[in-house]
Amino acid sequence: MSMLDGNDQEWLSGNPTWWPNSEENDKLFRFGEEIPTESWDFTTYDIGGRGWMRQRLEPVGPRILFTTAWSLFFLIASAIPLIFPNKVFLDDQNLAISFFLISWFLLLVPFLQFSNGNSEDFNLFPLQIIPFIFGIFLFLLHIAIDPKLGWLSYLFFIFAWLKTVQNISKSLSVNSARWLLPILQSDFSEDIFNQGWILLSKKFRNGLIAKWSKELGPYSGEITGLSWGNHKFIAFSIVYNNRIIHDPFNSNFLENELLTDILFQSPVKILGESWPLNFIQIAEDE
Repeated sequence: MSMLDGNDQEWLSGNPTWWPNSEENDKLFRFGEEIPTESWDFTTYDIGGRGWMRQRLEPVGPRILFTTAWSLFFLIASAIPLIFPNKVFLDDQNLAISFFLISWFLLLVPFLQFSNGNSEDFNLFPLQIIPFIFGIFLFLLHIAIDPKLGWLSYLFFIFAWLKTVQNISKSLSVNSARWLLPILQSDFSEDIFNQGWILLSKKFRNGLIAKWSKELGPYSGEITGLSWGNHKFIAFSIVYNNRIIHDPFNSNFLENELLTDILFQSPVKILGESWPLNFIQIAEDE
């Protein structure tokens, strides 16, 4: 097997270092993974042929664990200069504001950076915006009216931080994976899509090319074009709050009646092309 083949297979089934405590037999099915409904044409890493195949995506949680922990440290540290004034070489309030800004930077920026959704629509998730705005409002009042309001502002920021972390945790509670189908660029047309999909591009392109037309609560259904080497794919994704892709065929995925139609059948009517052998994990004879 060439190095390129190994990269192709890991691009599809995931890098084993993402799950350091996994068993060898987890290569084909990891804990919690399920198969699509019978109306889908799907295949697996060891079989190949035609059909949709799961592409595992790198878990976001381990990548932001360190910065999230330091975020809490700096949020707590932002109150220390105000509890013990005139004990540091910098202005107490400027130091507190600096620690505060570092805290929220460490909490939000890594999550947004490593999010695997398309993020083409603007939204403030995972920030819990209402208590955060109340915190800013009270912070401004504490400057103009009464310094004691600063502590009430701080409590709102603590609450906003906790709820934001809760939002992040909820978004990472389901494995991230999308479903790929190899196609020829010439096969792409409006006619290949099943009902319910709104086509955003008449030609194949890398990026978002179709969206599900119906309401899905916090989710959106997306079809994206994808290129890897000389190969073209269409990718089916269920995206949570435009930030994190959730694998809908997973035991951790919460059942939602709004998703029944989109998951009942494949997004397209065609079987696609056969999977190239460099993506298939052929069992070696012992």
